[in-house]
Amino acid sequence: MYLVATSKGIYKITGKEEIELVCCEGESMYDFILKGGRLYTCSSSNGVTIDNRNVIDESCWRLYEFGDKIIASVEGPRLYLVDEGKKILDLEDEGKKLGWKFLNSKAHITDFAVYKNKIIASVEDGHLLVGDELSSLKPIKFFADSHNLLSKGNYLYITTADGLYVTQDLENFHVIEKGYFHGIEDLGELILAQVRSKRPLFLGKEYKWERLNLELPSPTFGVTAISKIDNENIVYSTSSLVEINLKKLEAKTLIKNLPMTRRVKVVDH
Repeated sequence: MYLVATSKGIYKITGKEEIELVCCEGESMYDFILKGGRLYTCSSSNGVTIDNRNVIDESCWRLYEFGDKIIASVEGPRLYLVDEGKKILDLEDEGKKLGWKFLNSKAHITDFAVYKNKIIASVEDGHLLVGDELSSLKPIKFFADSHNLLSKGNYLYITTADGLYVTQDLENFHVIEKGYFHGIEDLGELILAQVRSKRPLFLGKEYKWERLNLELPSPTFGVTAISKIDNENIVYSTSSLVEINLKKLEAKTLIKNLPMTRRVKVVDH
C-alpha cells in the first residue's frame, strides 16, 4: 500500500486504478506519518493535524520520527514536538541575519539525518545545520536550497536545487551531478536519487553515478517522488504513480492523473 501527499489531499493506493482519498480534500499536503493508528499530517494551509484535529497552527513543511517523538518543521524555521505541542527550536531571527529565505514564505527545515553521531538538518534556503540535539542545531558554512539528506557510512548526501552534493567531513562539499534534485533513497549497495527531468533517476554511490534510461512523468518543484519498496524496487509518484523494477528497468503504472505528488511513502507491501 502507498500513501501519497499531494497538492489536493492525501491518497491511499492499493493496486492498479485502486485509489482512495484518505483526508484533507483540496489541501496542499507536504508530509504525513501514520503511527499507532493515528494520522499526523503537515500542510502549508492547515499546519499540523492529528486525525484531522489541528495541533500546530503554523505552515508545516515536514514531519519526522526521531526516536519515539514526532517532530514538525514549520516555517521560520522552527521545530515542534507534535504530541506535546512544544517548540524546541526557533532560528527565525538568526536565519534573517544569515540571509535565509524562501519564495512567498519563510525558510524551513526540510530533512534530518544522523551523520557521525551528529544530527544534521537541511534548510530551504539556508545553511546546513549540525548539532548534538535537535534543540541545539547550529549553521555551518554550506548554503543551498536543500531538500533531502542521506547518511551512509562515511558519506553525507544532500539533494539541492542546483545539484546532488556529497561530503565526508562537513567541511568540503562536492557536487556530483547538477540539476534540481529532490528525493534520495538507500538501496543497499547503491543509492537512488531523483532530479527534475523526464529521465529523473540517477543510481550510484560516493562519486560515481549513472543516469537511468527510463522516461517517466517529470516531477515539478518540491516533489519527493521516490520511495523504496526493496533494494530492487521503488515506487515513483508525480502526476502518475508507477512501480519500477530497477534491475530490469521495468515500469508499471498503477494510477494516472494523480494530483501532483509532494511526498510518497510505502506503508505496507
